[in-house]
Amino acid sequence: MPAYKSKNFRFRIIDECLKDTSRTWTLDNLIEEVSRKLSDEFNVEKVSRRSIQYDIALMREKQPVGYNAPIVCINGNYSYSDPEFSIQNMQLSKPDIDNLTEVINTLKQYKQYSHLGDISKLIEKIEAIIAINPTPNSQIASFESSQKLLKGVPWLKQIVEAVASKHVIELSIRKKNDEIIQKVLHPYFLKEYNNEWYLFGLEDPSAQLISVHVCDIAAISPQIITFIENETYTIDNYFNYLIGTTPGESAKPVNVSLKANAAIVSDIKRHPFHPSQVVNDMGEDGAIIDMKVIVNQDLAERILSYGSKIKVEAPDKLRKSILNELKSAYEAYFQLSLF
Repeated sequence: MPAYKSKNFRFRIIDECLKDTSRTWTLDNLIEEVSRKLSDEFNVEKVSRRSIQYDIALMREKQPVGYNAPIVCINGNYSYSDPEFSIQNMQLSKPDIDNLTEVINTLKQYKQYSHLGDISKLIEKIEAIIAINPTPNSQIASFESSQKLLKGVPWLKQIVEAVASKHVIELSIRKKNDEIIQKVLHPYFLKEYNNEWYLFGLEDPSAQLISVHVCDIAAISPQIITFIENETYTIDNYFNYLIGTTPGESAKPVNVSLKANAAIVSDIKRHPFHPSQVVNDMGEDGAIIDMKVIVNQDLAERILSYGSKIKVEAPDKLRKSILNELKSAYEAYFQLSLF
């Protein structure tokens, strides 16, 4: 049996063992179980201690080399520290690979279209996800983000072609309550953010730019309608100033200034609001965070997540918006306290 088949099979057996919490798994137990199943399946002799130790080390490695498996060894017993973990949740089948490969081939055809976004980076990301196994029938490991990306894959080819050819499309979109709604969209941009796909466009000339979460799309159909040319938004003047994916009331970026409590300054440094962020450290008094961004819901939600530890200094409109959200939250809690 080829070495890669044996290794993948061993990974699967080790995974099955560690998911079984009804018993303990010492290294000898794992060697015995893997050897037994290898013998039954492929008539292979006993696997070596070194091979199983190497397999465990490899499974612990970060993706795409390994599975980032949370394997711990306590008093000589191996287990997953996360009982919900399984490498089976992180695998791509051949149809998945075929779909992703088709998407790559489609994206490569449109690399020169600047209004599609940074297609080269999307291609690199998908190609990194596909750790193609030499055999067509085996499964492979992928990044943990691959399951998110896969949710949008069935529609990417149609979306890319619609954006590139400037064709209007009707989207059937599944809402959280499973209700299906229809939107006729003039598609402008395809964006990958936080390992998920978003489509940006206009519903009508007077409306604001909207974003559609691609994994919420249930169906796409072409429409014979005159395409509304995009004369306002470009990648440089829009996405470079956008936090997240929710469009702002205005496409124009503004200077935002925040006063952060000292307790959260280190977190903001590690996880910046935006690449334009400048942190003016004031020691025990915290810091002033300055940035130039489009004000949108994603920015507001990030600010609100810090609660009382952060305050909007400017612009005034954003400060009032955050204040109204906090007032609404207070009133909701106040009402609850009356019961």
